[in-house]
Amino acid sequence: MKNKIFLFWILSLSLLVFVSGCQPVSIYTQRATATAYSADYMTTAMQAAENGAMALCNIDFSEDADGYIQQVCDTSTQLGCDFFTNQINQAWSDLERAYSSDVLECTPATSRYIDEGEQFGMRVQYWQVNLQGTKGWSENSKNREYWLQVAEENSNWKLNRVLTSDEIAYYMAIDSASGEE
Repeated sequence: MKNKIFLFWILSLSLLVFVSGCQPVSIYTQRATATAYSADYMTTAMQAAENGAMALCNIDFSEDADGYIQQVCDTSTQLGCDFFTNQINQAWSDLERAYSSDVLECTPATSRYIDEGEQFGMRVQYWQVNLQGTKGWSENSKNREYWLQVAEENSNWKLNRVLTSDEIAYYMAIDSASGEE
């Protein structure tokens, strides 16, 4: 009989400990956790867009095309790096002729989230990043605007590409339509 009472108390105590450890999570706690994840996710993607824009905007012509390519590729996905490498190699001599300064520098001004989706099996986000030219830029070209796609590659957000003029026109049309309401 003592064994049964002892076993009853052990089972009761075990059940009490088990039940107290399995408390429901309130909807407020769930929302706070989801919001924290979402905020971190958006912040990381925004930083990738800003870093990509800065890599594109800051050019040191004394480092030649290879230095600029490396700078851009450091912030880009593999797909983006391949694309930018091709573009920079084709346009480098035109870039050198277009600017009288040896160095072009920018600082971040504003960033704006536009949209998100999936492309080539990667999560992507679209951002408009505005930079301020601080060194080497002429007065009429100091406001630098970059419309970018960033992609999550290997759990890291990176610059993937610059939006096409058609994509920019599409998002600007959406902005103007929503502004009329």
